[in-house]
Amino acid sequence: MLARLKHRIAAELVRQAAETPSLRRYAVAGLVAGVIVVAGAIAGGPSFVSHLPGAWYFGTPGGPLGFVGSGSARAPAISMLAVYGGLLALSAVWWRLLSALRHNPGMRVSSVAKVLATWALPFVLAPPLFSRDVYSYAGQGAMVSFHIDPYVYGTGVLGATRFNLLAGPLWANTPSPYGPTFLSLDGLVTQLSGHQVLADLLLLRLLAVAGVVLIAVALPSLARSTGRDPAAVVVLGAGSPIVLATLIGGAHNDALMVGLLLVGLAAWKRFGPVPGIVLCALAAGVKAPAVLGVVLIGWNWGGVRARLPERFLRTIGALGIGAATLAALSAVSGVGWGWVLSLTAPDKVSTGVTPVDAAAHVLAVVFHLAGGHIAFSSVRTVTSVAGVVIAVVAGTWLLWHSPRLGDLWALGATLLLLALLSPVLWAWYLTWGLVVLAPVAGDRLRRVLVGLGVAETLIGASSVLGILRSLRHDGALPDAMVVVAVVAVAVAALCAPFEARRVRWPGLRVARPVAQPATVSVGSRRPADER
Repeated sequence: MLARLKHRIAAELVRQAAETPSLRRYAVAGLVAGVIVVAGAIAGGPSFVSHLPGAWYFGTPGGPLGFVGSGSARAPAISMLAVYGGLLALSAVWWRLLSALRHNPGMRVSSVAKVLATWALPFVLAPPLFSRDVYSYAGQGAMVSFHIDPYVYGTGVLGATRFNLLAGPLWANTPSPYGPTFLSLDGLVTQLSGHQVLADLLLLRLLAVAGVVLIAVALPSLARSTGRDPAAVVVLGAGSPIVLATLIGGAHNDALMVGLLLVGLAAWKRFGPVPGIVLCALAAGVKAPAVLGVVLIGWNWGGVRARLPERFLRTIGALGIGAATLAALSAVSGVGWGWVLSLTAPDKVSTGVTPVDAAAHVLAVVFHLAGGHIAFSSVRTVTSVAGVVIAVVAGTWLLWHSPRLGDLWALGATLLLLALLSPVLWAWYLTWGLVVLAPVAGDRLRRVLVGLGVAETLIGASSVLGILRSLRHDGALPDAMVVVAVVAVAVAALCAPFEARRVRWPGLRVARPVAQPATVSVGSRRPADER
């Protein structure tokens, strides 16, 4: 009997080994795609990375390792092929890994974490991609280290230094919209760097990596609380191209905000409301949208059966705890509460590719066809206000019904609506809702999250208007070749054989159990694997 049991266990282990997907192939494929994206971005000129002198260790004029990329304002066709083809290939590998984990649940989180770390490596080493926000972070950190109020002055107060010049003239007179959590860390990073710009930028990149690590640490706990597969949830939430290319590649502080928010939600479910509220308040001290986590915990503090008066009182109490947390941090760091008055600073720039803009263009065309003469800016003002109102009303409804809908689902949907319907939409804003929704995503929601994440990653890789100008300059034939090549790369990645072949063990014989006498009905057959 013992021998038969050993053989059965050996056979089951062989079967599982044969059917488990080869994560090494996924890791290598994603790494190659990431390297191609970074190489294309560096060679693509200012369309994808900053080419101001000394903006990074390589790929920019005046860097310690020399100049590598193109200085042209238009991206070469080969660079566009590398960036967009690489991003689509990475997206395809990501989707294939999600599909493999869906058919093979129970994979170790540590195994998929190694794959994601491999994918992230090119983006950790790359110059700041697709955005110059990290340069403004460095300038604001320098201001904090010099005890200059970043809520009153812009980086222009630093004068003709790279802390100011790299951030660009647009932000020279713009106060910081970030809270005391981030700015206190930002000032500390500047001090640790010895006020050296490149070292400061590298530490800010590592701060973004720390935020993604917090996401990956919190997701398994949240996945178990909702009955989802932890490994699949980690890949969906922390391994998406939008996280790798924007949060890590762009070194955005949204990574720290989302990381602290998720850790706060996980702490709430495991240790109770107060630790969760404090951590969510710290997340709000990075960027304001995380305050919705405090509201969610307060509203659901009393459980599903709590009555409205209790919910309102506990929500007020949660907001009080959050305010006390931020007040203590503001007092210790010395940055104050000025960020409350400068929250709209990012709205100075319009991305031009948002649902609000699309609605404004449609309405402007309709008015024009109807014989009206209304400026597009006026129409956009109306659609912007309407978008904010819709987001607030829908978010309030979702949070109000969160005990019935599910807390994570309600919060994630609210954050997603807030990002999509805001007057300004940057690609990394979508990570607020996409990551929070990962632990509750079924098959349909997973497809929606993947589609939104991939689409916004491609849109946010560069200025859409700038890319269209580059394509118009290259001519019809090169444009068609680039489009066909990008599609071919994506299809090849989707069809690549990532799964491992079945393992054969010719020297192992599995003993069959002794057949027991049984009554067999006429016409019955044994299963195919027993014949």
